[in-house]
Amino acid sequence: MKVKFTELKSGYKGERRVSRLSAKTRSKAIIVGVLVAVFVFVYILSSVGVIPLNALLVKAKVALSGNDERFPLLINTESTMCSDVLGDSLVLLTTENVAVYSPNGKMSFAQPHMFSKPGLSVNGNKAVVFDRGGTGFMLIDDDGVVYEGKADNTIISAEYGKNGTYALGTRVESATSALTVYNKNHKTIFQWNCAYENIVSVCISDNGKYIGVAALGAKNGDLLTNIQYFGVDYKEPLNTQTITGAVPFDLEFTGYNTMTLLTDVGLYTVNRKDKKYVETLKYYSSEFNSCDVSENGKYLVCLAKYGSENVFEIQLFNGKGKLKTTIQADFPIKDVCMSEKYIFALSEKAITVYNYSGNAVSKIDYKGETYSILPTDDFIFIYSLDKISRCFSYGDSTIELSS
Repeated sequence: MKVKFTELKSGYKGERRVSRLSAKTRSKAIIVGVLVAVFVFVYILSSVGVIPLNALLVKAKVALSGNDERFPLLINTESTMCSDVLGDSLVLLTTENVAVYSPNGKMSFAQPHMFSKPGLSVNGNKAVVFDRGGTGFMLIDDDGVVYEGKADNTIISAEYGKNGTYALGTRVESATSALTVYNKNHKTIFQWNCAYENIVSVCISDNGKYIGVAALGAKNGDLLTNIQYFGVDYKEPLNTQTITGAVPFDLEFTGYNTMTLLTDVGLYTVNRKDKKYVETLKYYSSEFNSCDVSENGKYLVCLAKYGSENVFEIQLFNGKGKLKTTIQADFPIKDVCMSEKYIFALSEKAITVYNYSGNAVSKIDYKGETYSILPTDDFIFIYSLDKISRCFSYGDSTIELSS
């Protein structure tokens, strides 16, 4: 709006702009604008893992609830078979039962089992507990037991898909091993017999339409890994690849139409439409240290130790096998793990946390001895001889692990 002044005390004649807002209103608008800008800035930093927006809220919640008193969780080392992160919770498998603890250390549920050689396969917030060499199995999530069943043959591997589909690798008389896939109503939707190899790892796409199988065998004195890419609506594999001299650890769907195989000598990607697998990373088995896949399956990390130089290098790849970040560590690393936002490097006396850009965001010094870590975006569960301790994933701190 323009107001014309024909005569002012100063003698000035002309026009000037008059704001529609009062000085008080303009001040409020500036404050709101600054707050919005700060929020957007923090949100952007949070999205790349530099400043986690919920870090202070998580710490405040723990402080107010007092659930630090539940940690450490005491465990029986003679009966505990393995442990893992189930969603944001912690799952413990013993010779007698499977128990799930919420992030605050409260037991969500415990289910007894009669398995002679219990095994555990976790996929996000779903898991299969099965009797390796037996026929019994349980499907669980972080709320409880979803289903208990028995396979027709002895189980050697298992996987529980995010959409409710699940698969069992078994031994059969007519072949070396076999794959059977069930829908969420426990009806068989796919079967395949593997004539010469043993099924080591199985993966299921998020929509349950595609299945990946890694099988280990031998030919002419050499170890070989066969990768099969199946569609549940097709009788024949959509893609088959053979890698010689590699021992498979894990097969995962990590991208659209893409599976990644983690082995002792390299990382390999197999696309449904490609004629040949891609060797993402090659190393000697003596150089290999550890590897992991993020919970959302979008990223994977491999850690290799390079001989006498004692160089520890963490390499982060995206789901299609493209190198995203390389981290040079100046300390020996015992293990490397991932959450959806962070990479965790365990050394002799500390846990260093990196974001996906390769920047160190926190360091947790620990006193005592630890064997492995089980991290989430908010917490790190530290596995020692007879207990599991807990610390925050973000923020420098010190934790006492000794009894």
